[in-house]
This record gives sequence, structure tokens and C-alpha cells, in this order.
Amino acid sequence: MNKKLINISLILGLLLTPVASHSQQNDTGSADRKKGIEHMSKELGFSADQRTKVEVIFDTERKKVDAIFNEEKQKLQKVQQETRSSLQGVLTPEQMNKLDQKMRQNAQRDPKKKQDRENQALEN
Repeated sequence: MNKKLINISLILGLLLTPVASHSQQNDTGSADRKKGIEHMSKELGFSADQRTKVEVIFDTERKKVDAIFNEEKQKLQKVQQETRSSLQGVLTPEQMNKLDQKMRQNAQRDPKKKQDRENQALEN
């Protein structure tokens, strides 16, 4: 039974990993993008007009990528909710509590997973 709980918690934890990675990248991404464009501008010798146009192109691309990640995040959250509902239909309340505790313990060991759990709790 413990192996099943561990496997289930690992599966659920893995579902959130890409979402968390993307949100953390967005926090630092803006400064990195500006540095990247500045570096590219110097390396390729952009004119002021070219630099402005390149910034617009990358900004448009970033918005498209963000939209894709947001869509996928919603899909992942739906799957997680469905999985949790299915588990609640199979496991006893005591088993669900144990699973929740195990997932919290795993999240505490891994700060990234802990942040994922906190984000998920806020969104639910």
C-alpha cells in the first residue's frame, strides 16, 4: 500500500513540474530577455530601428508562448482535479488524508514542489 501511495504522489507531483518551471522562468525572464536582445543587438550590429522591431517580434513570441503554457496549465489542473476526484471515489477518507500528508512531505523536501502545491491550493 505504501508503494502505491508513493507512486500516486510522484505521478501527481510530476504533473505540476512543467507548470512551475514556466512560472518561475517568467519571473526572471523579462530581465534575461532584455539582456539577450542587448547582446544580440551588439553582436549583430542592429540599428535602433532594427532593435525596436526585434524587441516587438520577441515580445509577440513571448505572448504566444505564455498563452500556450497557460492553456496547458489549465489542462493539467483539470487532469489533477479529475485524478483527485477518482482517488476520492476509491480511497477511504483516512487513505486520502495519508496521501495528502505524503504529498505535503514530498513537497517540503523539494521546494519547487512545495511552491507548486501552494500555487495549486491558491487556484482551487
